[in-house]
Amino acid sequence: MYTRELEEAPQSFVRKGKPVFGTFLNHPERLDIRGIKNPFYTFPLPTLLSNLRIKSRLSFFFSLGDYIGCIDFYDSKIFGMAEVNFWNMQTKQRYVYRSVMGPRKRFVPHKLIAASTSSYKKSRYIRISWDRKTDKLSVIFNLKGDSVRPNANSALIARFNSDQMTELTCISPSPTRRRCSAHYYATLPLHGAVTLIPKHSDAITMKDCDGISFFEINRTYMKFISHGEFVTGMGCVNGKNISFRIQASSQDAVDQDKYNSNVLFYDGKPTPLPPVVITHSYGIMNKWIIQDTENMIDLTFSPVSDNKNIISAIILHSEYHTIYGTFEGDLLTADGEKISIKSLPGITKKYSIRL
Repeated sequence: MYTRELEEAPQSFVRKGKPVFGTFLNHPERLDIRGIKNPFYTFPLPTLLSNLRIKSRLSFFFSLGDYIGCIDFYDSKIFGMAEVNFWNMQTKQRYVYRSVMGPRKRFVPHKLIAASTSSYKKSRYIRISWDRKTDKLSVIFNLKGDSVRPNANSALIARFNSDQMTELTCISPSPTRRRCSAHYYATLPLHGAVTLIPKHSDAITMKDCDGISFFEINRTYMKFISHGEFVTGMGCVNGKNISFRIQASSQDAVDQDKYNSNVLFYDGKPTPLPPVVITHSYGIMNKWIIQDTENMIDLTFSPVSDNKNIISAIILHSEYHTIYGTFEGDLLTADGEKISIKSLPGITKKYSIRL
């Protein structure tokens, strides 16, 4: 059965100008990959300039009561963007709010001990903050609607000291060993509520309830043209919390068996997963097939609703699809336990970027 060695996270992921690759338990103090010497060997640039090629994303996925969604902060150095997507899983109604932010020093923080990121636009207030000393990850959004979308607000709290909290850090070649992609993942039990306030009717308030979240920070030395897909599932199976992240992209390492960032969290334990092939032969709004060659992953994803987002700014062009749907199939843990999944909610993303 496939396995990947789990090591303790080092103090730094860049040593003498070279990245430190591996899959690491727990969390470092900082998720920082700046300082790699000549990562784009065909374009020898000073380190200060090559650092500008690092693109960052912070994402918070949540499944709570009737709602599933994700909050994303994108940092392209030229500008930043915050976006909230969520769906009512009973009615299939989609809610999308986004905010473009002008240049500033940093949209996605390096610190994993205590930090925050925010969009302070009056009509799109979004904040994600965390502090391990106070044992709290906090998510707040207050979003102004329009003629189509209602006002929406939410306050969500996750705790780091829960026995169901699990985390992992993956540093992989991207795709060569000259440069790298860094992923920090954490899954945490969640508590909170979501309130919708339509223009011409009473507020729809979900009572405070418990759920599950998936928290991610990614930093990558991006190629000028890149594309990929990743799937995220969250929920409860056999009375135990489960979440997983599986991806395939043009940034994947050449030796994917040794270096990749696929992971399963189940009942408070992590299982590194093998590389996969993701196919959707009849279009992205038809069934996706997600399989590996180690018999650890055999999933299908049935899309329900897609949010397409196209961004063009100066030399940047990106196209993102954020799709809500459900998973069916089987996963295998590192202990050999087979997990059968049926109608597990999740979110997939398909993207292409030119910059």
